[in-house]
Amino acid sequence: MTGNKLNNEFEENGLAQNSEDIANDLRERIIQGVIAQGQRLVERDVAKWYAISRTPVREALKILSAEGLVVLRPNRGAEVTTFNAEMALKLFEVIAELEALAARGFAEHVTSGRLREIEERHERMRQHFERGELTDYFAVNNAIHELIIGECGNPILAEAHERLMMRARLGRHMALADQSRWEEAMDEHEQMMTVLRRHDCAAVAAIWRRHLLNSGRALAQQLNKSLAVLA
Repeated sequence: MTGNKLNNEFEENGLAQNSEDIANDLRERIIQGVIAQGQRLVERDVAKWYAISRTPVREALKILSAEGLVVLRPNRGAEVTTFNAEMALKLFEVIAELEALAARGFAEHVTSGRLREIEERHERMRQHFERGELTDYFAVNNAIHELIIGECGNPILAEAHERLMMRARLGRHMALADQSRWEEAMDEHEQMMTVLRRHDCAAVAAIWRRHLLNSGRALAQQLNKSLAVLA
């Protein structure tokens, strides 16, 4: 994508040109793959994209570096983090433990209102799955995970999880690229809902841990396939 188009889209979004807004815009482009893994982000060039001085760009890149989305290299500027199979496995090992803990906390404290809310989201997600609507499915899927994290009763866990998910989103869509994994993931959500309705907290945590570990393995397999194609 050219610098002019980046700049035009940024202006069309009506965003104020400060470091936080630039970081938000670049983050979305990195997560969506518009800005590729390994691509250099030179301060001078990024400043031209947004027709702004280099100072807020420098601060924006520092924000993305702290999130693990870019790497700051001396005398080379910023480079979008490369997401590989080994990183996916290690990252999802940690995410699986955090989300399992969150799922247990959610199940322990779930109210009738929150249970209805997650039931509604689950039903919407199932309908998207049945219609083969992956993008819409993924959006509702994220909303379910975010509800569990947000309502687990542990703000420290939620903060740690948010930072890790910034990295995971670099390739998370790839985990559902295989139809069999998508079917498996939907079944895992169904299993989780079954035990959640029974308020079986230990079972909820166990299923959710397995769900995230399987997502990590599926993502690692897709990343390895991508490397094999390029080789």
